[in-house]
Amino acid sequence: MADISRVDAAGLLADQNINELLQEAAQSSAALATFRTVRMGTQVSKIPILTVLPTAGWVNGDTGRKPTSEAAWEKKTLTAEELAVIVPIPENVFDDSEFGVWEEVRPRIGEALGAALDAAVFFGDSAPASFDDSLFEGADGAGQTVVEGTGEDLADDINLTWGEVEAVGFDVNAQYSSRRIRVRLRGLRDDNGQPIYLESLRSDGADRSLMGEQITFVTNGAWDDDTATLIAGDATKAILGIRQDVTYKILTEATLTDGSGNVTFSLAEQDMIALRAKFRVGFVVADTISVETGSREYPFAALTPTS
Repeated sequence: MADISRVDAAGLLADQNINELLQEAAQSSAALATFRTVRMGTQVSKIPILTVLPTAGWVNGDTGRKPTSEAAWEKKTLTAEELAVIVPIPENVFDDSEFGVWEEVRPRIGEALGAALDAAVFFGDSAPASFDDSLFEGADGAGQTVVEGTGEDLADDINLTWGEVEAVGFDVNAQYSSRRIRVRLRGLRDDNGQPIYLESLRSDGADRSLMGEQITFVTNGAWDDDTATLIAGDATKAILGIRQDVTYKILTEATLTDGSGNVTFSLAEQDMIALRAKFRVGFVVADTISVETGSREYPFAALTPTS
């Protein structure tokens, strides 16, 4: 573990002569912005998933018997897991900073937590064992992937990816990719020469649309371009359980250790303070039964790069 040293914080110390910090805005979590979220009252919550559909039948005349049908549910488990980070800083560096150190560090901590969450739910990176398979892993396991170059161009490849979702009875209402795809999207045209990728300004801000549905760019560093070019599906079926929002705490007397239990910082002895942040969240995908296939299906598909 490393602290924020005077060298690391040099750009914030009082000898600077500009009035604003030159840095990019912290990027939020794409999953938190678009997935369905539910509040969890306890660490473990159950969500009922319909697994057997009821069926109806015709009644044979006035005295015919009305048919009966079964319906069944399975409970999927949401388990809140903790994301956390501690950022230590020497008190002298904190005191000598002309700008508020915590005010600058806090959004970056939020970005780091969001990136860790996105990496887990989109690709399974360092995901807790209680999480469902990531969207890419789930799509790959369901055989719902399309390799770039399968269609005539990128637009056709994306269309075929949508088709994987639609073939099992779901509609695409969300798409995810990195910002690197945007230069390719801007060049796409329909048969009439009109762009199929649009960015329009509405009352709620910039709306990015691809083939009529929202596309969200994961810009916090979590997207793996080598694994997936784009993931598309029904975002209402991706569920985040929020047990506790991001909370912060100032530490002044703690002893910090590494993964092996070795002491790395003794805040009181070294005249240091630290900011601790934590966030508790669970993740499941509602792979519900499809009316069209009669089976439980996966509501996402992935477009993958050529190897």
